[in-house]
Amino acid sequence: MRILSVLMLIQLALLLGGCQDNVLTKNELATQTRADTEVARLLFDYELDENTSYNVHKNGFVVIKFDRSVSPASYTRVVTALRKNPRIKGVRAEQSGREVCVLRHGR
Repeated sequence: MRILSVLMLIQLALLLGGCQDNVLTKNELATQTRADTEVARLLFDYELDENTSYNVHKNGFVVIKFDRSVSPASYTRVVTALRKNPRIKGVRAEQSGREVCVLRHGR
């Protein structure tokens, strides 16, 4: 019984300790919210809001995943627009588990 209590306390400490990593400052929250708003607006404008999922990091970087039904022309247009937006730090795009619209460095 005593061992069970100790294990439960350890699990609780680990759980609560992990929550601290997800706390955002007011500035990070504002940055994330601005980027999220831009992504949502753009996806709605291109009628891709139901075929796309995304995650906005606290620094405004976006990871976006397109459904396999989205054409290369459509996802390229969206990623290009996102990368031009000053409120978005950067974009990594995927479709069917494969990165698309990869940035090429060193040209």
